Amino acid sequence: MAKYLVFFSALFTVTVPKELYIIEHGSNATLECNFDTGSHVNLGAITASLQKVENDTSPHRERATLLEEQLSLGKALFHIPQVQVRDEGQYQCIIIYGVAWDYKYLTLKVKASYRKINTHILKVPETDEVELTCQATGYPLAEVSWPNISVPANTSHSRTPEGLYQVTSVLRLKPHPGRNFSCVFWNAQVRELTLASIDLQSQIEPRTHPTWLLHIFIPSCIIAFIFIATVIALRKQLCQKLYSSKGKSLPTKPPGCMQA
Repeated sequence: MAKYLVFFSALFTVTVPKELYIIEHGSNATLECNFDTGSHVNLGAITASLQKVENDTSPHRERATLLEEQLSLGKALFHIPQVQVRDEGQYQCIIIYGVAWDYKYLTLKVKASYRKINTHILKVPETDEVELTCQATGYPLAEVSWPNISVPANTSHSRTPEGLYQVTSVLRLKPHPGRNFSCVFWNAQVRELTLASIDLQSQIEPRTHPTWLLHIFIPSCIIAFIFIATVIALRKQLCQKLYSSKGKSLPTKPPGCMQA
């Protein structure tokens, strides 16, 4: 009996058509494991699972669902809906068939293309320089370069609530007439390149300067001062007329007029 079990276990093997899956962020994924029983498949004897191999002790809710339709064909398909960054990692596909079992490892990588690059041109006040900005969101973290530019760029990144990277690269330089610039986002892990061109002939937005408040505040103060001075002068003239018309019979000046 023991020899039969060993022989039966040796016949049962699990294979995978591919070990690496690169899935677009937000799309659905189907990971596949194949198994060979050596004979007709007894569906009642099969137990299949796909477990993520965690590198930490934080709890992880398994999101893969077994699609049982093709088990009879020796295929265990696992469906992961709307793939997120947290789904990235290594998975262990375990299939138990009666007393025999085998497993294989699969790797899932998430990709979010930096396809939409927002560009911006800013005129630096009191200088002959401009700031060129390229910003895009994607995953994994991309490198940004400015071809044919010797001036170093200031590139930074932050994480979105979904775990994606928002990468911003700012280049400050003196523009050259008739010359355009481009920024390149290189996603090395998935070997994907996207770029955007910046046309300096387009409208350049001047940087907001703090002194713009003075152009509003000072004229407003002058107008208010003239208005108040005019009101005081008119009141003074009115009080003098009223006081002179009443003569000495008026012991005090009319209401609203200050005593001399």
